[in-house]
Amino acid sequence: MKIKNMFSRGSAAAALLLSLTACSSNTEQASDNCAQAAGTWIVQEVVDDTQCGGQIKTEKYRYTVSQDHCRISIAENGAVGQMIGSEIHWPAYSFFNNGGTVEMSESTTKLQNGKLTGLTSWDWSNSDMECSGTISRTGYIAADNPLLSPAEGTFEHIFSVNAPNAKQVYLAGEMTDWQPNVLKMKKGSDGVWFLPVYLEQGAWQYKFVIDGEWTYDKTNPVTTDDGFEGYNSIIVLGEENPDAKVNAAIPHGTVEKINIQSTALGTNSPFMVYLPPGYSQNSEQNYPVLFLLHGYGNNEGQWTRDGKIHNFMDNFLNQGWIQPFIVVMPFGDTSMYVGDYETHIINEVRAYVNEHYRVKTGKASTAISGTSMGGFGAFYLAYRHQDVFGLSVPLSGFFDMSYYPELGRDGKISMDSELHFYCGTDDSTSFASNEALIKRLQENDVNFTYQTAAGGHTWRYWNGISKDFLKVVSDYFNKSAI
Repeated sequence: MKIKNMFSRGSAAAALLLSLTACSSNTEQASDNCAQAAGTWIVQEVVDDTQCGGQIKTEKYRYTVSQDHCRISIAENGAVGQMIGSEIHWPAYSFFNNGGTVEMSESTTKLQNGKLTGLTSWDWSNSDMECSGTISRTGYIAADNPLLSPAEGTFEHIFSVNAPNAKQVYLAGEMTDWQPNVLKMKKGSDGVWFLPVYLEQGAWQYKFVIDGEWTYDKTNPVTTDDGFEGYNSIIVLGEENPDAKVNAAIPHGTVEKINIQSTALGTNSPFMVYLPPGYSQNSEQNYPVLFLLHGYGNNEGQWTRDGKIHNFMDNFLNQGWIQPFIVVMPFGDTSMYVGDYETHIINEVRAYVNEHYRVKTGKASTAISGTSMGGFGAFYLAYRHQDVFGLSVPLSGFFDMSYYPELGRDGKISMDSELHFYCGTDDSTSFASNEALIKRLQENDVNFTYQTAAGGHTWRYWNGISKDFLKVVSDYFNKSAI
């Protein structure tokens, strides 16, 4: 049996013991020592359930930890422990999972110089079998949030929302990697919650979390789809990235929206196509093609709306940074680009593009990329169709390996297509799964490039690497053309 989410946020909250004896010592010295545990914990957890037929899975979490004398509490999952000396002691507990009972052992988290280490053992059993595993944890206590203090190169912006009856309000967005409980707002006497935040220049997407409910800023008319039938609000501080903006003084490409009847999907399906400047004037030239996939729950317009891909292409082409190619942006909904959507893109969208546009065919002239779910799709489709895509560039791909049964723990991975991965090290959604996939590729001697840098699961990060990843695509096409 596979044990899932053994200590992930919320998964075992109801099963955790919520009370302990009060303080190990009533002395002022002990209380001061215990106070060091409070703050924001950044923790990497490695769950090993191989003995139960599962895998070794790595996840990265952000926990909000408080202390009352020596009673230590984690807000996200209700865990309560007692600090004795430099160790936090957590009680044993049990809960039902996958048709059996999980018994979690007593455990400790050692705190030393702001660094956290710990190991928990667990046993799973039902009437037929039993097995066991471990969860190891390493991490650190983050310093006070630098976004709340002025710094050179930052702009102050006071976020505010009128919520007089709210008990708790947080600011969440690209500045918190969409973590909901990092920036707590303050309530004014007029019922307006506010928070001064110091941010670098450029565009920022954000929302408010009011008593646990996410809402966009209704006083700000600038919004974008959030992928979940709602909106994110947007502010621009200082100057936006000039490469993401329209430059009226340079030649522009064109963006077309196409609808085709899909047999695979049983309905009409849209996709977008970017054609570089000069496409219509130069009727003799054929172009390589980049398939560019959107994120979960979004649509074919995300790469023009949030990714500003047409502006980046126009500007980089004018600068001579890249060579011209066509960009195709299919619709994937929440499909992870598997099943019918895989068939739709590979057999239907590609066939339409090859027939109606002047494209160079063959894997040397065909690449695929995408963000988040689209990053998953970029690797998945390139792996399964190595005769089609010569280059795959996943951007912060969310690699749910349950979609890769052929890449099981003991399965052999073979990849002829070139691979170039990007992921932000502050990405609480995808960084851990990128690290796990990279390890599997290394174990199988697969060649790839893996670039990490500070950044979250945000369009600020993806827009920030557009110049680099589009150059990777352009260089691949140029190399293949030689």
